[in-house]
Amino acid sequence: MGGPRLNALRARLDALQAGQVEQAGVFGRARMLFSRPDKTVRLPQLLELDAALDRAGIHTSADAKLLHELGQVKGRLAALKTGLVQRAETTLDEFEVALAGAEYYASVGERDPSQVALLDAHFSKLARAVKVATVFSVGAAKFELYQRHSDPTASSPASAKLAVVELLAERAKNNVSDVLKKRQDLDLAHELLLRMGAHAKTDRDRLRRTRIEVAAARDRVRASPLVRSLEDLSRHVRHTARRDSRTAYRSLKALYERAVEANDLELARTASAALSSLLEQSKSVTRLVERAETQRLLAWREPAVSEMALEQLPAGGKTGVGDAVGDVLTQLAFGLDDDRIKALELAAGAARLFDIEDTLSEEFVEAELTSSRPVQRRVTYPTQLMTYEFASGLDEIHNFVVTQPGSIVLDLAAGRQMVRAYLDEEPPPKRKKMKKTAVRVYVLDASGSMHGARARFRDAILIAELNAIRVKGKLNLPFDPLYFSFFNDTPTDLTRVDSASEASKHIEKLFKSSPAEGQTDISLAVMAAFESIRNAQGKDPYLSRATVVLVTDGEDGVDLELIRKTKKPFADLDIALSFISLGEENADLKSLVTEQRASGGRAFYHHLADAEISLVRTDFDSAWRTLLPPDIDPTPDVLERLLPHLEALDALAANRTVTAPNRADDQFDTLFPKSPEPAQANPKTIARIIDLYEAIADAAGLAPAEHRAGEAVTLLNHLLSVYGVSLPKYLEAVGSSDPMLIAARGRVRLLCRPFD
Repeated sequence: MGGPRLNALRARLDALQAGQVEQAGVFGRARMLFSRPDKTVRLPQLLELDAALDRAGIHTSADAKLLHELGQVKGRLAALKTGLVQRAETTLDEFEVALAGAEYYASVGERDPSQVALLDAHFSKLARAVKVATVFSVGAAKFELYQRHSDPTASSPASAKLAVVELLAERAKNNVSDVLKKRQDLDLAHELLLRMGAHAKTDRDRLRRTRIEVAAARDRVRASPLVRSLEDLSRHVRHTARRDSRTAYRSLKALYERAVEANDLELARTASAALSSLLEQSKSVTRLVERAETQRLLAWREPAVSEMALEQLPAGGKTGVGDAVGDVLTQLAFGLDDDRIKALELAAGAARLFDIEDTLSEEFVEAELTSSRPVQRRVTYPTQLMTYEFASGLDEIHNFVVTQPGSIVLDLAAGRQMVRAYLDEEPPPKRKKMKKTAVRVYVLDASGSMHGARARFRDAILIAELNAIRVKGKLNLPFDPLYFSFFNDTPTDLTRVDSASEASKHIEKLFKSSPAEGQTDISLAVMAAFESIRNAQGKDPYLSRATVVLVTDGEDGVDLELIRKTKKPFADLDIALSFISLGEENADLKSLVTEQRASGGRAFYHHLADAEISLVRTDFDSAWRTLLPPDIDPTPDVLERLLPHLEALDALAANRTVTAPNRADDQFDTLFPKSPEPAQANPKTIARIIDLYEAIADAAGLAPAEHRAGEAVTLLNHLLSVYGVSLPKYLEAVGSSDPMLIAARGRVRLLCRPFD
């Protein structure tokens, strides 16, 4: 409900922030010519609805889902849906009118930056209103294993390659036991999908859905141990459970996911029972498992920093004393604001979609099924291990075992003379992994048309590559260098990134500023990339086999003959040209990829429309719930306690006055958790929360003991709104390990709940 319209408004607002006005159609342009709208941004209905949602206590999507579940039990969903959708549509209309006014003044050269900034600030309020209505517009979901049936009315794909991809994906989905074969099928399907990007016409939507499904399946299977059969998996679990129960749990969880994917109900039940035996008996185990899943992004963006590294931090804020200190500073830099976290989330998705790891050149290593015995070798010095062997010459006389001195010469001649042999153990030999390098050279469009969602996705692709280098470098894993340059009508020099510190530096630059100016000149950009490769050819052997990936919005023609002539001197090098087109398709680039594929080269063309790359994500899209503590299961009895919030939402849907529910005491444990989940936060946000805690402790301490918890909740909600800190952002920051924050929160809890 309203999702496409919300995305369209976000795209128009992004264009307006970049100083451009998107085409509004014939009637829109006519209205802009004959009417002069009010320059003041007035959104009374949106502000009223936002305040009502605050009073009703719906601060996150998790809150909306709790009330949706209660509304279903009470039979009120129909009325809530009608009223909430109507109010959301009204606010969408109101916001669009205000946005059209700002576009008018930008088109006549009177753009007001404060007007655009105000619209951007109110957009998150609009998104919350629309998303609350969306939650109540969908039916309840139940966890069951449904048999997937293909639509009998659906036609066969126009492309035979897509039919092959669907076969590979279906075969991989039904393959539960042979994980190695499953992974190979998914990797082949992914490679075919990359190659099909230049030919997708009638199957565009079908190809996009298949691409997302295959990417998600590859992400799951790459975290699974590579076993050939269920018997091998059983041996692997028995072997790892003795020394590492977490690895055994991950293996069984992967089996459960594959069983659900294949619709094997019996195997799913068996795997679920095995998982239950590995879990601790706790009511909060579901919360712990879900929280562990969310930590995958943290592991992707930053490996754990050791305590020793923290101790190496210099006094007085000085920097530059070693890699460990740099790692800590980088970790702090990445936690400074929410926009960076969102950029990393988008980069993680881009990494999965475009396969920055290049898994086709990756060697598969099967799971360990049994304990590997160390290799024993004979040494010349005494050790704890000794055996007896026959002497091979007089040089071993110092180790002779003499039982009958008179027969030494005879025993030595007959080969019967025993000697002491000392043995030492060493790890079993490992196969040397050989990987054929395939260096990527990214040529990124920085023209004025690359703004908003296009620029965010372009930067996410590069951040994904840079972050992979940074993480591998810090973990001492091998990696290939990365090359990139930006272009508009004047290409920049090719930049080489070959260390974790360099990758961190360039990620920080992308966070601070995203280039977007000038006109697009694709032909010049490709020629400049080849020229840079020519100049570095004798100095850098990595560039002898490279893939040039051009990321552009496609809003420029390409001189194919000029590119062919430019590439001709490099015929002896294995260099391929691939393209990611954002927003607009480019027929010239598609034909160039087709030529390379016909000659046996590995190249791809993939087009993502603006609707596919737009991302309207706000603080409302949070898994944190503010109506119930995270360790309480939403049983029917517990949901009954949320009835005052449902009544408030009912009044909101009916456009009546909304009164804040009197549940402040119940929400104390939610907003002042005793043991919050670990998190990283902006130091400025932490300092602000500490200040709020101190004010709340002073004020609540003067209230009667029985009312202190409710007073603390009321004061916190008021102070957060005064200082512009959203409740989801507060809940994410409250789990910081800052000792001053922990002490301040403990003081509030001691005053309000002294016996907990």
